[in-house]
Amino acid sequence: SGSGKTTIADLISGLVQPDTGGVFVDGVPLDEIDLRLWRSTIGYVPQEMFLFHDTVLMNVTLGDPSQRPEDVELALRRAEAWEFVSKLPQGLDTVVGERGALLSGGQRQRLAIARALAHRPRLLILDEVTTSLDPESERAVCDALAKLHGNVTILAVSHQPALASMADRIYRIQDGGAEPVQVEPARTRRARASA
Repeated sequence: SGSGKTTIADLISGLVQPDTGGVFVDGVPLDEIDLRLWRSTIGYVPQEMFLFHDTVLMNVTLGDPSQRPEDVELALRRAEAWEFVSKLPQGLDTVVGERGALLSGGQRQRLAIARALAHRPRLLILDEVTTSLDPESERAVCDALAKLHGNVTILAVSHQPALASMADRIYRIQDGGAEPVQVEPARTRRARASA
């Protein structure tokens, strides 16, 4: 805690600028890239995600009229949320309660992930998305993320071993730097397991 993990996610998304050094995207300094365009390619699930006292549809689209119901359904499916949403009393039109109080923690997180996936990002940034979840909810979120492998690049900030076990690359942030942790890539482990 306090080592700068969230700050790194904010630097990558261009929400904050570095005091020294730089952020590069495919070798191009981020300060030379159209930030609005760059941010449109990112889906971001912050550590403190917020759901509105509104419908599932509104919480996923944030009122964006370009998001059609079929886009929302796809995002919910990719976030492994469609199954529980389709069983809600009014489906997409079900009000989730203040801060999502009518949903479980795992359901709230999967809705937040669906919100981040709704505009089909190339990079999905997750900041401590499983920290406050019970083991079953954490497993459901991890299952959803595993199914995204190969479709979107995921940068996950986490203390949780379950999330780290899914990674192809792991970096430990400490003492003001990032050190790579030697680990067999998850894709290699998955390939070997399916053989």
